[in-house]
Amino acid sequence: MSETGSPRVICVVGDRFRDFAESVGAWSLSELVAAITGGEFDEGPWPLRILLGQGIDDYSGTYLLAALTRRGVQESEVSLLRSEEVIADRHELHKGQAHNVLVANLTEETPEVFTADLRLHNDNELVVDAQTRPHVQGMVAVEAARQMFVAVTERFYLSRTPGRRYYLVINTMNTTFKNFLFPVGATLRLTVLQADLDKPEQLVFSHEVVIEQAGRPAAVTRIDFAAIDLGVIDDKEQRRAKQTLATVLENSAAAR
Repeated sequence: MSETGSPRVICVVGDRFRDFAESVGAWSLSELVAAITGGEFDEGPWPLRILLGQGIDDYSGTYLLAALTRRGVQESEVSLLRSEEVIADRHELHKGQAHNVLVANLTEETPEVFTADLRLHNDNELVVDAQTRPHVQGMVAVEAARQMFVAVTERFYLSRTPGRRYYLVINTMNTTFKNFLFPVGATLRLTVLQADLDKPEQLVFSHEVVIEQAGRPAAVTRIDFAAIDLGVIDDKEQRRAKQTLATVLENSAAAR
């Protein structure tokens, strides 16, 4: 092995984002492991710093380190660059699969401002079937904003009334896209614009979520919504469902 000198820093992303890797000189996971296995990194230079972009989880990071150690590289010569990832809980996001969670390391900065890391798994439902460009498709930004407002509302507001159960109903949700979002680190920043908590059976909110990357906003989403007591919304939803079905059946009969 070569002598230790200035660190070599590379970036690796999940295989879903190989178009990004090819366009900027980064690596996809499969390409990097193949290069390591083929001996491309045997001579260093060391130390090696690997920036873990989107699509790389702890499991993939361990896989990378194992590939290097099999080539005789000491673990002390390699660093994986990424903050510890603590994803939001299932009950906070209303998501059933961990690989679909986009919010990690949720933090309260002030009573009105909350931040989190964007966390995009290689097998997220939004990129499995439609990731065809170097940038991440806009629906990821929209869903990340949705998950962020749900997580903040559940953790920091609805938890104050443990005896009640609420359902979140979106009234309006508008997204403005400012810049391309790429599959590396990004921050979700939520600002509470309104939180009307006077009526426990229906809480009213307005939130703004900004996705920031490389010092620039990628997308800004404004959400106006209500948290409605389940007992209240169940009755209303059942009435509307029955009315809708009755109208559809009546219209179908009349059309024959």
